[in-house]
Amino acid sequence: MFRHGLGRVDWSKYWSYAHRVRKVRITDAVNVHINPETLLNALAATTSQIGHDTLLPKARALELDFHHPSGPSLVLPLVGPAVRQITMQIPQSSELIAQATSRIISTLTSMSSTLKLEHFDITVRDDTKRHTETRRTLSSNIAKFVASQPTLQCLIIRSVDSFYPLKQAIQVLPCLRVLEITCTTNAHNPPPKDIIASLASCTSLEQLQINGPSPRGQHDFSLIRPLLSCKCLATLDLSWLGTVRLNAEDVEEMGKAWVKLEYLHFSSAGDDMPVDLLLTFATSFSPSLRALSIPLDISRAGLMLPMATEIPPHDLKVLNTGSPMTERDVQPFAELLGTLFRPGFHVIFGIGQGRSTGIKEAASFYEKVDSLLRLIWRVQERSRQRL
Repeated sequence: MFRHGLGRVDWSKYWSYAHRVRKVRITDAVNVHINPETLLNALAATTSQIGHDTLLPKARALELDFHHPSGPSLVLPLVGPAVRQITMQIPQSSELIAQATSRIISTLTSMSSTLKLEHFDITVRDDTKRHTETRRTLSSNIAKFVASQPTLQCLIIRSVDSFYPLKQAIQVLPCLRVLEITCTTNAHNPPPKDIIASLASCTSLEQLQINGPSPRGQHDFSLIRPLLSCKCLATLDLSWLGTVRLNAEDVEEMGKAWVKLEYLHFSSAGDDMPVDLLLTFATSFSPSLRALSIPLDISRAGLMLPMATEIPPHDLKVLNTGSPMTERDVQPFAELLGTLFRPGFHVIFGIGQGRSTGIKEAASFYEKVDSLLRLIWRVQERSRQRL
């Protein structure tokens, strides 16, 4: 349509196509043959002449990848009442683009009455060691824009230098189902209890993940108890908190509140949890829980054997643990897993922060556990067949 230049475009034909477009992806990368800025400026002029408000009036999803300071200006001619999803990517080490993006997001906030976004995803690929005034302004403007969109169901931000601006913003998002936020530093963040309190107000959450540079220390169950109000959670990553000390009663209370939970992730750093909590996790969250990531005190696995009580039914299929292991732990841990789980279960060795020493040796022990576990299951199957 544009092969003969902008001056010879059949605009009536363009508008017949424009009403069919539902998703748009635009990049201002160097290798693009048509300069998007020139194109959109020309189309914007056309819209004002013939009475159209936006270039693509039926477009619902915008994906924008910026590489030049003028790039963010491409957003405004495309944003219309039909837009429900905006995805932005801002390249590394680009102060000018960050400034331009900040201005555009501020403008979008002023247009909030015409927008009903359901999905907002922004990635700022920048040097995490640089916390400039521009980055702080961008983070603040992102938070203001988020707060202006109460219809948001999915919010993904990678990354902000502080959770402070977002803490208040997410409290006014009653429809939020998916939240993923990456913070580049803990130094500029509020206390964990304040973050948890703001998250607890999002009672429709189904997926929650907050990423940070390092775990925050040691806590007890009282810190995460407010999240029990989020009854719809299916995926929950609490690794950003650091160590959370739990007992069986705590786990059972979590299981009663999060009946739909399928994936639960605790930090692998810090103190290990009692190994007997493994069974409590599996049965308290049954039948939903499929994958569990926790640090375990494997050295005490042998104390649980033999199991005196019948194992309640459950569907836990994956255990990810970065817990240290010695040669003498291999057999009792494999026997415990063989008692608690059935074929199809997998144990994965994850490397927790602060546990980089002896990685190869620990991994070899987990390989031995896996081999021995499969042997145990074969023996169990033969025993059942004899019966």
